[in-house]
Amino acid sequence: MGRFCASKAPQAVLAVCVLVGLLYVFPPLHQDVTSVEWPLQGRDPHQDRPEYLRRVPNPHPFTFTLNNPGKCKGEDVFLLIIVTTPPESKAQRQAIRNTWGDEINIPGIGAIRTIFAVGVSDDAGIQQTLQDENEMFRDIIQESFTDAPRNGTLKTVMCLKWAFQFCPNAKYVMKTSPDTFVNIFSLVTYLKGLPESEASELMLGWVITDKKPTRDPNGPWKYWYVPNDVFPGDTFPPYVWGFAYVMSNDMPWLLYETSLTTKYLFMADIYLGICLEKLGIAPRHHSGFCHYDVNINSCGFEWLVVSRGAGNPEKMTKYWKALTSKCY
Repeated sequence: MGRFCASKAPQAVLAVCVLVGLLYVFPPLHQDVTSVEWPLQGRDPHQDRPEYLRRVPNPHPFTFTLNNPGKCKGEDVFLLIIVTTPPESKAQRQAIRNTWGDEINIPGIGAIRTIFAVGVSDDAGIQQTLQDENEMFRDIIQESFTDAPRNGTLKTVMCLKWAFQFCPNAKYVMKTSPDTFVNIFSLVTYLKGLPESEASELMLGWVITDKKPTRDPNGPWKYWYVPNDVFPGDTFPPYVWGFAYVMSNDMPWLLYETSLTTKYLFMADIYLGICLEKLGIAPRHHSGFCHYDVNINSCGFEWLVVSRGAGNPEKMTKYWKALTSKCY
């Protein structure tokens, strides 16, 4: 036995050294780095980053400050819906819960689960209201970054992370914005009709192509300025418009993993398009993802999957009543 251990000792030492080296280069993703708030609006994205994080182009060093890890546990989930909302949009969240986001709308297909994703508010009162709201409904997730327009990509990556960590059993995942009205009946019908061969590597929505980056930092479109070192190409890859899209079960992890090695871009939908290109996956266009407000006032909207523009609770409720009382 002594001879065996002695003969294997060099290999064992080498293996340990290799493992230690890998841990130095790629530390555990769950390491607590909540004191590093990167990249927050108005800050240098390289400021205050620990040395090991500089080895990864786009780490996501945030932890959940509000979470509902048991939301999908032990259930056959057909569709997980994640709605990204500002922290203060309590009334809009309630309107969604009462209408198309109701988790018991369509029995017999597997569970539909709805969750709301927010960042941290600088207003202590809003934060407390969020906590109280979550205590009541158990459907809000929040990570330790500031909720701000240019942090939309952080919120999107948080959604991907939550989906594969806490709802890996969902067959499909939808991400949508709070001003979007979802015809949940048409969406489920479409997804149920997909052959299994098309139910993987799926990124479905309104696809935009041939979009060129803004290169003038002082021009009229300077808000959308993208430097060459962030994206050097002349045209962005095809991407799904961010107001609403649907992914297959495998996509949250694939996109999250790819995002860690993709330079941060504050335009979340374009950023995901860049990740898709790196994965070699083409987004799929569906004309029923309407980027304008469709006035739902009668039947005949089977073609419609989502309508953008229901930006207040009254309109959301009006559309839902028209759809359900006259059509379903």
